[in-house]
Amino acid sequence: MTEFRPISLCNVSYKIISKLLSKRLKRVLPDLISETQSAFVSRRLITDNILLAQENFHALRTNTCARENFMAIKTDMSKAYDRVEWSFIRSLLLRLGFAEKLVDLLMFCITSVSYQVIINGEPRGKITPTRGLRQGDPLSPFLFIMCTEALISLLKGAEEEKRILGLRVARASPRVSHLLFADDSLFFCKAEVSQCKEILGILDTYGKASGQQLNAAKSSIIFGNKIDHSVKQNLKGVMGITTEGGMGKYLGLPEQMCGSKMKVFSYVQDRLNGCVNSWSARLLSKGGKEVQIKSVAQAVPTYSMSCYLLPQGIIDKLESAVSNFWWSSSQNNRGLHWIAWDKICVPHDQGGLGFLDLHAFNIALLAKQLWRLIQFPNSLLARVLRGRYYNRSSPLEDRKVYSPSYGWRSIMAAKPLLKAGLRKTIGAGLNTFVWTEPWIPDIDARPPRPSGRVTYRHPKLLVHSFIRRDTRDWDTNLLLEHFHPEDIPLILKLRPSNTWSMDGYAWNYTKSGTYTVKSGYNRLQEIKACDAEAQTLQPSITGLQSHVWKINAPGKMKHFMWQALTGCIATTERLAYRHLGTDRSCPRCGDPEETINHLLFECPPAIQVWALSDYPSLPGYFPSTSVYQNMNFLFWKKKNVAYMEPLIETFPWILWYIWKARNDKVFNGKEVSPVDTLRLASIEAECWRAANLPQEGEEEEAQSAHLLSSHIHVDLQRPTCQVDASWIDNGTVSGLGWFYKDHMGVERFGLQGCRKSLSSLHAEMEGLIWAMSCLREFSCDVIHMETDCSDLVDMIANPTDWPAFNSELVSFRLIRARFSDFSISHIPRSRNTRADSLAKEARCSGVLFTHIDQTQPDRAFLRNHSRPTTT
Repeated sequence: MTEFRPISLCNVSYKIISKLLSKRLKRVLPDLISETQSAFVSRRLITDNILLAQENFHALRTNTCARENFMAIKTDMSKAYDRVEWSFIRSLLLRLGFAEKLVDLLMFCITSVSYQVIINGEPRGKITPTRGLRQGDPLSPFLFIMCTEALISLLKGAEEEKRILGLRVARASPRVSHLLFADDSLFFCKAEVSQCKEILGILDTYGKASGQQLNAAKSSIIFGNKIDHSVKQNLKGVMGITTEGGMGKYLGLPEQMCGSKMKVFSYVQDRLNGCVNSWSARLLSKGGKEVQIKSVAQAVPTYSMSCYLLPQGIIDKLESAVSNFWWSSSQNNRGLHWIAWDKICVPHDQGGLGFLDLHAFNIALLAKQLWRLIQFPNSLLARVLRGRYYNRSSPLEDRKVYSPSYGWRSIMAAKPLLKAGLRKTIGAGLNTFVWTEPWIPDIDARPPRPSGRVTYRHPKLLVHSFIRRDTRDWDTNLLLEHFHPEDIPLILKLRPSNTWSMDGYAWNYTKSGTYTVKSGYNRLQEIKACDAEAQTLQPSITGLQSHVWKINAPGKMKHFMWQALTGCIATTERLAYRHLGTDRSCPRCGDPEETINHLLFECPPAIQVWALSDYPSLPGYFPSTSVYQNMNFLFWKKKNVAYMEPLIETFPWILWYIWKARNDKVFNGKEVSPVDTLRLASIEAECWRAANLPQEGEEEEAQSAHLLSSHIHVDLQRPTCQVDASWIDNGTVSGLGWFYKDHMGVERFGLQGCRKSLSSLHAEMEGLIWAMSCLREFSCDVIHMETDCSDLVDMIANPTDWPAFNSELVSFRLIRARFSDFSISHIPRSRNTRADSLAKEARCSGVLFTHIDQTQPDRAFLRNHSRPTTT
């Protein structure tokens, strides 16, 4: 029975209820769960635990105090989910402060489980358990980590009473006594019998209450490097754990990062080779291989690359394995590599196949870790690393450190990428240096350029010096005196904070200002593409290559057209060029040289196919002697030929079947006539189109559903204000407009104004703040705001995800606090026409006041508020 692990499946109705409850629980978990737990809590990642553990393991090897006096205990709980006592869960939930009604509802979900045993194919009996959490239940992970808080509470009590002493990697770092991720537990203490017994006592107390049980067989101990062998044996006897760790894995990654990194990360290569070797290259088209590589093969090393920089040797072997699979036609054949892999690992819009450049992707993933250190400086990981590597400074500063861990060295490998893309966001300007930090919101963030009158640039001059203290706005006279005239309009679009908020960081290549792995990777690819363009002297075919992926055709045909443009088709001329044959003649017509263009457009059978198709020959224009000109005609130019009737886009199938007919001749000795080639291409094109076009009536249903959802309006029985902004790139000002309706839905009045804004989203946010300020001055303390900008609603709901708007969000929170009841929702643009017209009119023709009905605001109020702050 020790191996019996019942899994009670949940029906759909139960999962809906459970999912709703788990969604609500998830909101309060960050406030309930200790920082030493990272599982299932929003804004915490498993990589935090991995990097913290690795830092402590590194200290056990290198830190003088740690390697002589400390140890780590990695424990495994036996059947953790199945042993949790229901009575313990109930008591814990009540102790955490949950309402009894909610606790009853949660307990009803937990206790509704029952089991049956299948005997000879028939379910028999009914087993009603008294403990355990269901596998697959959305509630189970959250309930389990809340149960683990009881263990953490016992550990914290022991720490406070000095019965346990956690490991500290540096004097300025906090002590860490435990790291927990679901049922994976890691404890750090002094290598003393008393502290080992204390941990055993805590685990025993916790186990008696919760039902959890330590599995000593799967647990291990990692000792400091300088601890005597006799002490190790004694402590292992006290703990009842015989395994000495260090060479195993923690949360799926190696515990120790010493020695050859090629050996340490060889498991990544083995895992990828296992995937690739299990696939049959012969049974997959190029489109199928692309899916396998992108979704599976290149995802294999992602977890390891999120924490560590893989050695270039490992990267090369991973890319070699993927490349061999891509070009091979059978399992034991590596195939002919027609083009260098780095040219394939280019995004579709730059003419490549969009495969990942693994090294660049590794750097982009590591930059995410560095970004989190900057954005969450009070997290446990940031505090530990700051005390060890950048105490009283920033992780972006260059500092020499003694014996850094491999995790820290990996993170620092991403510093050039992140540092080059960060921009300082201006709050009060108190911690941004004018001439040395990038705070100008240009395409690439940079420091400002000085004017001709500036003879000395003080390195410690702060942005705060250029903000007027009385109005909290820019001092235009000082700006004109110090900065280049082209930079001044960019500076004026930045709005200093009225609340003395601190300056922050934003990633310059996302609209929210949050760093994402995708944007970081794209930035690296853009830099690489710019370097390549600088070295390229010949005309580019990138436009043709990138357009291939926009064509509505099967993946194998898109890949074939891309190969035709790139020169990766095995014609006799291309094979002879690569010294794989001497005969360059065409196998179908005997022409002296079978080029790709000859095969598809100039060979007599191909000419006949095109003549019979809807693409008639145009002498001197199509077909031509250039494959690029011919593909250019098929992609675009055919639409400009006035006498040609509208075409059914069958050319991908025609190209494909011309190639197949050629191969039938070469390999099977079978001659396929042009008529049959065109007929087969047309039939397959029609079949594919019929399978991919929406069924009759589906479009109408989708349209009607969209219209219905656009006109759904909940009567909130409270005043409503619709707000909008109008902004154009390189425009002088942006227009703001809002329109007010009373609680009965009667249109009353609206205002419009203009100001300078950095982007359309900044204008939307500023319009919202201005509208709220005006309404509050008009004695309105209950309001429901409506906007057609979904990003604005998301920004209000998740402010920490939008660091580029820190200053605006601080202002919003202050004005929001002045309303007794406030809400905001997204509406379709078609329902926001009033505010939209006001904003557009303000941008185009100046500020006007519009009133509806006979209710008019106070004229003094209008004089003061019809114009938002404009520079």
